[in-house]
Amino acid sequence: MPRYRIVIEGSGLEVPGAFAGAPSETIRGFFVARVVNAPTRAEAEKRALSAIATEWSSGLYADLKVRPHLRVSESRAATLFEWLRPKRTGYAFHPGHS
Repeated sequence: MPRYRIVIEGSGLEVPGAFAGAPSETIRGFFVARVVNAPTRAEAEKRALSAIATEWSSGLYADLKVRPHLRVSESRAATLFEWLRPKRTGYAFHPGHS
């Protein structure tokens, strides 16, 4: 089954930066990438969006009690290096603009 690298952008947050190690700034958004096995790019995008939404509703970030607006920022076939790396990558949080 093909693998795709999907970059998701989250926005619409108002979270104190202390949780992400930036105590002086409010976190308003993030980028996160996932490598997803799927038969098509559209299905890979759907699976990646669903996985990130789950992390914010009942997973890792559920205690923050916020639900970001999610959109696919980038979508392409995964490179060989990305095939060999773990499927998850960390979040890159940013202060965005108010």
